[in-house]
Amino acid sequence: MKKIRRILVGVIILGLLGFGIYKFFIDVEKYNTTYDKYFTLEEMDYAVVDDEVIVKLINIKDDRCLDVSCDREGQFKVKLLLINQHKFTFVDLGTLEPTLVELDKISLEYTLELIRINDDGKSATLRINKNS
Repeated sequence: MKKIRRILVGVIILGLLGFGIYKFFIDVEKYNTTYDKYFTLEEMDYAVVDDEVIVKLINIKDDRCLDVSCDREGQFKVKLLLINQHKFTFVDLGTLEPTLVELDKISLEYTLELIRINDDGKSATLRINKNS
């Protein structure tokens, strides 16, 4: 009985692990784009820029102050993963600050700009420029 229970728990754990890998890597949209061009991503989607840089949108967080008694404006925050030549970095951008980030760490020499976030907070429009 214990052996069957262990096998069942192992199968469930492997199934959940496989589902997580599927949702993170396979069940996403891939876009091909070039430098200096706008592209729109939803959560967990990624864009390949000129076969050099991969930009993956991890999540969009709503930090806006929607309450009437708030004394601050708030903003949407976007968490991105950038991958280039087996090196990666996480980048946080906001609709207020910072909307533009120059990446020069880990040999990434790009400027990443958050253009806008849709009103529903489900997709972000970005642009990546190559620094010369």
